[in-house]
Amino acid sequence: MNRLARHSMAFPLICGLAALLCLVGCASPRADPPVSAELVRVEVRQALEKFSDIAGRGKLAEFMSQFDDGADILLVGSDKGEVFKGRAAMEGWLGRLLASNRFSWQMDRVDIGHQHETAWAFVEGKMIVKDVAGKVQGTTPYRFTAVLVKKEDGWAWRLFHGSVPAGH
Repeated sequence: MNRLARHSMAFPLICGLAALLCLVGCASPRADPPVSAELVRVEVRQALEKFSDIAGRGKLAEFMSQFDDGADILLVGSDKGEVFKGRAAMEGWLGRLLASNRFSWQMDRVDIGHQHETAWAFVEGKMIVKDVAGKVQGTTPYRFTAVLVKKEDGWAWRLFHGSVPAGH
């Protein structure tokens, strides 16, 4: 078989393989169906309510279990110096705080958004402060923002930033 004949026979085979590779390479990867925005809002709202309920019980370990395992989790309070990064810093401050107080939130306004595996919330309402016996010590207007990430067992907190609005 001459050289030209060999190349002529190989050409259709090469073209066929190239077409197959293009099809395989260009095929869309199988994507998980998009999560409904309403489902995310419901799940994040549940995470906010759980956060408030657990803070109201004052159980430090249970409260901390709501946060992601990342070293860069962050809790920011409303007072000067209340910026705590990482689990150890957060646990130290919260342990002292929860030794004599319990906190919960009346959530009058809740705005929730998300993109992929990250959600955020803005909450405005009142913070209710109780003593360890459950007696209300006071309420104050309060707002907070949260950033949460989706995990296998629900939403984990990455950031809590709370504040007392000026003028109150």
